Amino acid sequence: MRNIFVRFFYAFLVKPWLTYIVGVSFKNTEVFKGLDQFIIVANHNSHFDTVSIMAGLPAKKRQHTCAVAARDYFGKTSVSGWLMKLFFNAVLINRNRKEGEPSSIEILDGKLKEGKSIIIFPEGSRGSPGAISNFKKGVAILLKKNPTVPFIPVYLDGFGRVLPKDSLLIIPLICKVRFGAPLFSSNENIELTLEEVKEAILKLKQKDERDRNQFELT
Repeated sequence: MRNIFVRFFYAFLVKPWLTYIVGVSFKNTEVFKGLDQFIIVANHNSHFDTVSIMAGLPAKKRQHTCAVAARDYFGKTSVSGWLMKLFFNAVLINRNRKEGEPSSIEILDGKLKEGKSIIIFPEGSRGSPGAISNFKKGVAILLKKNPTVPFIPVYLDGFGRVLPKDSLLIIPLICKVRFGAPLFSSNENIELTLEEVKEAILKLKQKDERDRNQFELT
C-alpha cells in the first residue's frame, strides 16, 4: 500500500509539478534499464535536487533507492523524519555522531550491502550556485568497498537559482536533471576516484548548451 501511494505521489503530483510549474526536464533516464543497484552522485545547490532526482527515477528503482540526508536538519521532529523516510527512503545521518555510534560510511555501506541504491551529494551540503565545492571522501570509500556497484553521475542545471540556499522563495526556471551512463571506478586511490567522479559529472554538461550554471572547481 505504501509503495502504491508513493508511486502515485511522484507520478501524478511531484513529477508533473516539477515539469510544468517549476520547469524541470529529465534527460537520459534510460540509463537505469537493466541496473539492479547503483550509487547516484550529483552536484548540490538546492533542496530541489533530491526530489528532482527521485522524480526522474523509474518507479521500481525509486522504491529501492535511499536519499542521504542530515538528521539535524531533516529529522528535527518525528514527523519530518517520518516524511523523509516515506517519500525519500531517507537515511538520516548524524553529522555530529556520538561515541559508539556507527559512522555515516558504515551506515551507507550497510544499505549497499542490503542491495539498496543510494543518492549522495559528494560536496556534503549545498554550495553556492554555479560552483562545485571540494568533494568529501565518503563516495570514494563506498565505491572502493562496493566495487561491483556502478555510480551514475548526475548533472543538475539551474536548481541553485530556483531555490537558492537560505531562501524560501521558489522561482520557476528552466532546470535539467541529466543522468549519465553507469560507470565503475577504475582507481584504488581515494583522491583519484574523487576526481574521476567529479569529471564524470562535469562531462554531462553539453558544450552547445546554454550555460545556466558556471561551474568553477574550488
